[in-house]
Amino acid sequence: MTQNANFFKLGLFVIIAFGLGAAFLIAFGAGKFFKTETLAETCFDESVQGLDIGSEVKYKGVKIGTVKAITTPTKLYNIQSNYVLVTFSLADDCYVGQTGKTSSIRIQKAIAEGLSIHLAFKGLTGAAYLETDYFGRRETPLEITWQPTNLYVPSRKSSMKRMGDALNELLDHLSVVKLTDITAELKNLLQTLNQKANALNMVQISSQTESLLKEVRKTNQTLFTTLTSEDFTRLIADAQGSFTGLKTIMENAKQPINNTLKDFEKAAGNTKNMTTSLEASLDNNLETILGSLNKTSSLLEKMVWLNGDSVQRAIENFEDTSENLKQLSIELKRYPGRLLFESPPVENTPERIKEALKTNEN
Repeated sequence: MTQNANFFKLGLFVIIAFGLGAAFLIAFGAGKFFKTETLAETCFDESVQGLDIGSEVKYKGVKIGTVKAITTPTKLYNIQSNYVLVTFSLADDCYVGQTGKTSSIRIQKAIAEGLSIHLAFKGLTGAAYLETDYFGRRETPLEITWQPTNLYVPSRKSSMKRMGDALNELLDHLSVVKLTDITAELKNLLQTLNQKANALNMVQISSQTESLLKEVRKTNQTLFTTLTSEDFTRLIADAQGSFTGLKTIMENAKQPINNTLKDFEKAAGNTKNMTTSLEASLDNNLETILGSLNKTSSLLEKMVWLNGDSVQRAIENFEDTSENLKQLSIELKRYPGRLLFESPPVENTPERIKEALKTNEN
């Protein structure tokens, strides 16, 4: 009986331990099992050595997915291609600088704005991972001839690939260079330089150099003699005295200039006060002047209104007189002798000429 009880306890302990383990797995692993992911793919025209299934997919260093498969388009789509096809999953909560309800929408927006993926390495260990970032359209994306079954992210060359291509291009350029021709040209240049050096008259150059040095020494001696002469010393002393006198004059003129500036300031203050007083006086008398003008205009208006008939008659008389004067001036211009004769001469009209002719005939 005791042995059966021990077996029962042992079995109960095993069952409880199994239940606890299952609950632990469900509690901490259910998120991974039920977590939604978005599959995407890309292809590379280079070696993906160091990239394995389970490698990380990052956006500027932040993990956003995991590599699921590494294969070739030939195997997956049954087409001829020398690319390497990499399928990876993106977490539903990954963000690559875009907004959207799902990761698929966010990734499509990012691709439209220049998001691309490339192969990166972790230091010197050789382990590789996929890095995504915005690089614009600086490189032509790989041309694919099939319809991807998953979301396609364009790729760009890795840093190692670009460096290798640059080195290969440099080596290609160096291979084109003909070192034998360069060596021959350098040899000809050295021979030409030797010939030119041998053709130089070193004796003449040495003589000219010695003459130049003698002239320099002579110039230095003359300059030293001039600087140490009494005339130069006296000139310096005179200049110093002149500067001292000028300084004294400036110091003496400083006080009068200050006084003049003060007088100007005082005059400006008086002018300002005068202007203020005049403005106040105008303000005080302006209403009185305006009132007087109004009264004067009212009186003139009443005078004109009361004597309107007299003013009208005076204007008419003035017009008649002006017209008479105008007629008088016209007659004086035509008959200047009217001032001496009593009446103007008779004008010879056609009727008077006819009467005169008839009188002569008779």
